[in-house]
Amino acid sequence: MADNTFYFSHDYNTRLDDKIKDLIYEHGYLGYGLYWALVEDLYNNANALRMNYKRIADDYKTQFELVESIVEDFELFILSDKHFHSNSVEKRLNQRELKSSKARQSAHKRWDNANAMPTQCDRNANASKMFAE
Repeated sequence: MADNTFYFSHDYNTRLDDKIKDLIYEHGYLGYGLYWALVEDLYNNANALRMNYKRIADDYKTQFELVESIVEDFELFILSDKHFHSNSVEKRLNQRELKSSKARQSAHKRWDNANAMPTQCDRNANASKMFAE
């Protein structure tokens, strides 16, 4: 896998959701896999994709009618004039940003309160090298 891959959380029981069951009933696990491909693309595109189903279908090597159905027929996505997004993806992106922000604040707080100056740390690191030799 590429070094720039990222993890996103999702419910492990998504398959049991009634809307997803309808999707699988209508399009099989091909539809389910395409659904997750769309979710991944939403994560990579700030939770908004243009409703250019032919381009998406070409990217996924499938029929545009299938992509259109997955997006529009199962109430899995929120549709606007020319884009669609997911409330679930939005919620998870907000949770990730909140955790990241809290971690960033904690790190700044730790470093702002640190007693050791960088030169002291360097000196200690050099001293430990001498003892290791």
